[in-house]
Amino acid sequence: MDLETRVWLQERIDGRIAAGVGIAWLAAYQLAMWLEPVTHKPEPWYGVLLGVAFLGLVAATATGLVMQRRWGLVVSVAAAGFFTALSVACPVSGHHPFGAWWFGQMACALGMLGGSMVALNWSVRRDERARRDASEPIEVVAIDPRVDA
Repeated sequence: MDLETRVWLQERIDGRIAAGVGIAWLAAYQLAMWLEPVTHKPEPWYGVLLGVAFLGLVAATATGLVMQRRWGLVVSVAAAGFFTALSVACPVSGHHPFGAWWFGQMACALGMLGGSMVALNWSVRRDERARRDASEPIEVVAIDPRVDA
């Protein structure tokens, strides 16, 4: 990874963006799990591995958001992509029967994917706007004490 990318990932983000994404993750994940029906079939071994990897991504997202670093938003996008893939794999693998619950879970997963991408975009735009404002020249007005106002 080059130095410029590393610096970009370490830049701070607005605390409101971090809090919003964190709260959205909490709500979306809880709602998605609440919608899943009870199953009597064991989860396949690869489902367990994917579930552990997903929880690791969510933990990394939470860490990055608490630290208010841009890499937390990047990991959030990855976690949301993984969440979407897991939601697709659940009925496809036969672990849960396909049903109306799946549309709600997919809405949660895709909502988190879109929301994470929008939050990452906002953080970049805000940073570019601050850089642009800082590079504009400051107009200095000299006051001549000899001139009576």
